[in-house]
Amino acid sequence: MDELAESVMAALGSSLSLQQICRAADGLLHLADDPSQGSAARQVPVVDVQAVQERALNLLDWQVLEDDDDRSDIQKLIDNATDAHTVLVRDPTSTPELQEIGILELLQRYPCRGSEARWSPDDAIAFLETKTRWLDAALESWDAGGEAMADESDLIEAKAVVLVVPEQAGQPLRTELLDVLIPVDS
Repeated sequence: MDELAESVMAALGSSLSLQQICRAADGLLHLADDPSQGSAARQVPVVDVQAVQERALNLLDWQVLEDDDDRSDIQKLIDNATDAHTVLVRDPTSTPELQEIGILELLQRYPCRGSEARWSPDDAIAFLETKTRWLDAALESWDAGGEAMADESDLIEAKAVVLVVPEQAGQPLRTELLDVLIPVDS
């Protein structure tokens, strides 16, 4: 998705659910196709709206898959140590307690602004930077693991970055780093 559509998706995601984004995009596309709307409807950037709609639908599909996710917590930690598209959240109020979610959904569930904020924008950025730093380290080890480490070990040491939601309302979210061992051949 191009930068404009990504920015639109991020802005919409901060205030709308994925279902609302899909309905709004669908309405804009119908408006753009309606000849009775005149030139105003043709100003709608159809390509960008389609990109946003596609991204929202993909996220919805991913949520459905997540709801059916039967992997163990250990497998989620291992898988997420090398997954750039999702983050791990341990929330005692949700089922399952440890969930792998997309970044947009993360910011919808745990906003960093407004009356329900339990962390600041700086904390959210720091969390994502930590995730990126450990992801890069794991991927570099994994790339090297197939060649240099194959004789020494079948496992790569990595870190899973988990956002921990305290049980008591009002307490700030925190970041936890967990050691994981990733099989070289996975």
